[in-house]
Amino acid sequence: MVNYKNLFMRYMDREGVKYTEMDDHVVKVVYTGDNLKTIPVFVFFDQDGEPLISVKCWEIANFKEDKMAGGMIACNMLNKEYRWVKFYLDDDSDVVAQIDAYVEETTCGSECLSLVKRMVNIIDEGYPTFMRAIWA
Repeated sequence: MVNYKNLFMRYMDREGVKYTEMDDHVVKVVYTGDNLKTIPVFVFFDQDGEPLISVKCWEIANFKEDKMAGGMIACNMLNKEYRWVKFYLDDDSDVVAQIDAYVEETTCGSECLSLVKRMVNIIDEGYPTFMRAIWA
């Protein structure tokens, strides 16, 4: 059985990308953005060994109860603009960005890192939208 997480980590080692192995199925990669200083992205690998990954970041913004409507509108605005990343508010009112994808064994590392970088760029570009909604 192919271990997609190990393929991803080996690729990042070759590319000189720093990461943290969180557990048997999760790797964290942290980037710095222009608008959001720390963007931690978690890559979840299927526990059954399927070539399915889920890339998530939930440390973007938090909407208090009186600002939830603005948070949902901000998520919808960004979902309309960016097709690769899905934004939503979770049960704790945190903004979550997520990408789900199937990867190929031979290109797993580059595909996963490409999705992580795409997510980081979209989160960083979308961050001011969330801040405007929070401070409106």
